[in-house]
Amino acid sequence: MSTFNYSDEYIYNSCHSYRRCKERAGLSRKRAERMIELARERGIECDDCSWSIDKHFLENKSDSVTKAVAYNGYCFILDRESLACITMFSLPKHFGKKKTFYGSKDRDFRMEYELAC
Repeated sequence: MSTFNYSDEYIYNSCHSYRRCKERAGLSRKRAERMIELARERGIECDDCSWSIDKHFLENKSDSVTKAVAYNGYCFILDRESLACITMFSLPKHFGKKKTFYGSKDRDFRMEYELAC
């Protein structure tokens, strides 16, 4: 019978990430843990993005130490080694939407993405 070592399975997230989940999404600590876990498993990384603007947004938020993952309308910044969540913030409102524009009346959201980066 194998013994379960809790420290091997559990990923310690930062207190800052729990505070941001409470502030920005209204989640309790337990629900925030679950949402961060789902973001690790099901989140979209920059390699998975189909739109170049979305890919560019996630690449700008990532660096050599951290990676950005989009999940459920929020961007989670995770540590590359331990996958611990460092912080989270909401994505721009048109992230993941089709970006085709016809005519001059349609607003180009590229400036919104550049300002968010």
